[in-house]
Amino acid sequence: MSEQNTSSADPEDRFARAVPVVRSFLESVLGLLGVEVEVDIDIETDGLHCDLNTSPQNGGLLIGRHGATLDALQYLTLRVLQAEGFERMRITLDVGGYRTRREKTLRELARGIASKVRNSGRPYHCDPMSAMERRVIHLALGEMGLKTESEGEGRHRHVVVFPKRAEA
Repeated sequence: MSEQNTSSADPEDRFARAVPVVRSFLESVLGLLGVEVEVDIDIETDGLHCDLNTSPQNGGLLIGRHGATLDALQYLTLRVLQAEGFERMRITLDVGGYRTRREKTLRELARGIASKVRNSGRPYHCDPMSAMERRVIHLALGEMGLKTESEGEGRHRHVVVFPKRAEA
């Protein structure tokens, strides 16, 4: 593995240099799994967005149950970049618009949770979810004026939503 000097580069240049590493890793790993895929990578302001274009059957395989396989591939992609000497950056993998659909579902869930918390005046413990999904919930509920925290470890990490307290 080669060392990449990334500390002085501007973000867009750093992201652009990461593209071939990401593409090569994803194509290699997915090829070993027998999944034919076209990897489209877009450079965004805070990192890379990678669309994995494949057949609907393989798309389901790559997403996995509740996005677990996609999350694992995303994590491994980040680790490969770190091993290659790249500074931390955001990488988002998506298959067939799954992330967009999931974010919409999570925002709807957040609205329902906000209503429960406001009506009961009591904290609400969400089911465990991935870091990416927790982030969506935190942001959505924050926009609604509610306080959130993550609790737990590993697969049990979840969001706790608190009613907004009167400020003194």
